[in-house]
Amino acid sequence: MINSNRILHLQGVLNARELGGLPLKNNRVVKHGKIIRTGRLSNLTVDDRRQLKDIWHVTKIIDLRNNREASEYPDIEVEGAVYQQISIIPGELDGISRQDDGMDPIDRAIIRAENLHKNGGAKGLLEGMYGQMAADEYCADRIKDFFDMMLDLEDGSFIWHCTSGKDRTGVTGGLMLYALGADMETIKEDYLYTNIQNRQHRETVLDMMKVKKASDIRIEEIRILESVDWAYMESFFEGIKTKYGSIETFLSQRIGIDEDKLKKLKEKYTEKI
Repeated sequence: MINSNRILHLQGVLNARELGGLPLKNNRVVKHGKIIRTGRLSNLTVDDRRQLKDIWHVTKIIDLRNNREASEYPDIEVEGAVYQQISIIPGELDGISRQDDGMDPIDRAIIRAENLHKNGGAKGLLEGMYGQMAADEYCADRIKDFFDMMLDLEDGSFIWHCTSGKDRTGVTGGLMLYALGADMETIKEDYLYTNIQNRQHRETVLDMMKVKKASDIRIEEIRILESVDWAYMESFFEGIKTKYGSIETFLSQRIGIDEDKLKKLKEKYTEKI
């Protein structure tokens, strides 16, 4: 899979790539220029906004962050795009929210790491979040909202994102690709590509923590927090299967992607090779 061809080279956005060209069943691929996953859009440059409007024809932005995240780092408007927020996880989840309270971001990362270490660690936080997204009825309702927003897109392309574009975006992206006909290897490769695409950001944060004499334990907590691990997604899919019997049943009966809606999704977002 050629991942580099899918990257959006935006100066102010983390982890931006389209899904176009990803392989699907029946000699189909994800349609190019329709589906874009990113981190938050709070630092869009003028040129970024021009690219999203004139090159990528973005007409919808779906923000999966909670209210605190969205208010502290509001998305910058893209001309011609409708903004919609659906907080995938109920409440204001500490550790995932990148609130800074006006602090230096590296100092805040060090404090966050200490809090994580005292409360089960970043790994425990992420495992719990993926488990919650698989089992919580609120989360299922918001995933349904997400698919409804996909179905409502009339023209152009859409962006969906959380803070770093990796966990909440990763779960919804995995389900989306599954519905469109991707196999698990394709879903896994796209999910894990975040570790490659976010590497420079992650290493910069860790290096700056070292400069500030953060302990190895704190640095490791942030490394885990800023990375993805396929074990999290595997546990999410297993949680879905445990509760609903299969991913197909979850999508069709709980999310409402019946045969007609599935056909519409594939018509909108897939194409023949």
